[in-house]
Amino acid sequence: MLRKIAKERGLESSELDASPGEYEDCLQPTAEQWYQNGIKDADMKMGERY
Repeated sequence: MLRKIAKERGLESSELDASPGEYEDCLQPTAEQWYQNGIKDADMKMGERY
C-alpha cells in the first residue's frame, strides 16, 4: 500500500529500494507495527486475546 502511494506521488522504484531510505528504514516498519497493533486491538475487542 505504501509503495503504491509513493509511486503515485512520483517516486521511482529505485528510490524506494535505495538503502538507507526513508521508505524502507522508517515508513515501512512503522506501518507494519501499526498494522499489527490494529490486529491485536481488534482481537482484544472480540475477546480473542487478553
